[in-house]
Amino acid sequence: MTVASRWESYVPEFYVASPEMTAERVALVKSSWESIFAEGGKEALLQSFAESFYAKLFELAPMVRPLFKADIRSQARKLGFLLSTAVDILDKDVDGLVATLQALARRHHQYGARPEHYGAVGLALVWALQTALGERFDGEIRTSWVHLYSTIVSVMLPVTVSMIDEEQKVKIVNEPAVPVDT
Repeated sequence: MTVASRWESYVPEFYVASPEMTAERVALVKSSWESIFAEGGKEALLQSFAESFYAKLFELAPMVRPLFKADIRSQARKLGFLLSTAVDILDKDVDGLVATLQALARRHHQYGARPEHYGAVGLALVWALQTALGERFDGEIRTSWVHLYSTIVSVMLPVTVSMIDEEQKVKIVNEPAVPVDT
């Protein structure tokens, strides 16, 4: 099985196989993200959003909690910064976004993130957005964010699976030979 087909076996249930980030979807993602902070105090609201995301993530996938060694508030700040940056450059620097996501996949793999965690992350993200936006979180906004997360998954999962495959190759090469009795 190729890496291309292996990573697809890990995609979340709500994954869109051919995500399209149309100009309209990009605009909906950007406007919905900014509307979360429209009532002031972006830093505090961003922190609250990210903490809400992690609470839901740990509820959905308690096995990921030990992967977070640092104070969750610090991690929440990093998540908020990453999401803000991704939303900001979504329509400006696609190559930069792809490179950022590939590097993020490598770092997350080193921290112990597994391909099967991507589903819970996506569900927690959509839940946190719905919670933050309330009634403003309509079908079009949900679809736009699902397409964005599907795009993110289509960049990050192949990197993660490729790293796992490489580790397996190294492990096989480095295993001591087993003597064969003749």
